[in-house]
Amino acid sequence: MKIHELQPGDLVTEQHGTATIAFEVVAIKQMGRRFAVTFHSALGLASANYAGDAWIRAIRA
Repeated sequence: MKIHELQPGDLVTEQHGTATIAFEVVAIKQMGRRFAVTFHSALGLASANYAGDAWIRAIRA
């Protein structure tokens, strides 16, 4: 899914060795041609900035 298609509630997973960490999209905000995405996981809140046409593995909840 492209970053600009993300919506709050979408799930993103990341593989770390044998562990899979799930992140829920909490908020997404457009900043020019980039997007600030806030995620929530068991580790807490985190945010990252992406180009709007970047791809991320996400599941629509």
